[in-house]
Amino acid sequence: MKNQILLDCDPYYIASRIKEVDENYFIVYNTLRNVFELHNRSQRGSTYALTIPYEVLDARTIFLARKTRKEHFDELIREMDAQNQRLEKGKIKDAVLQLKEVFK
Repeated sequence: MKNQILLDCDPYYIASRIKEVDENYFIVYNTLRNVFELHNRSQRGSTYALTIPYEVLDARTIFLARKTRKEHFDELIREMDAQNQRLEKGKIKDAVLQLKEVFK
């Protein structure tokens, strides 16, 4: 775990509360990338699970850990697809509005 600091305490006890989601989870701070990472001791090869996209550890970290577990994979893919469709529709709508402005 070069360039990584294992967190065993933090102000909101996220490092200990994460074990409620999975007892094999642990959090490290990656000093090269300046980010928090979630790791899982039970994974083969690498323990890395995901980069925590927040600058601080708080309840969002617990929510993210629960949401991204493999049991929720299908639901997560559906959410991502729905969000991508909404974004695509928005881009099309914006493009149509821009064209209308150009051809007024």
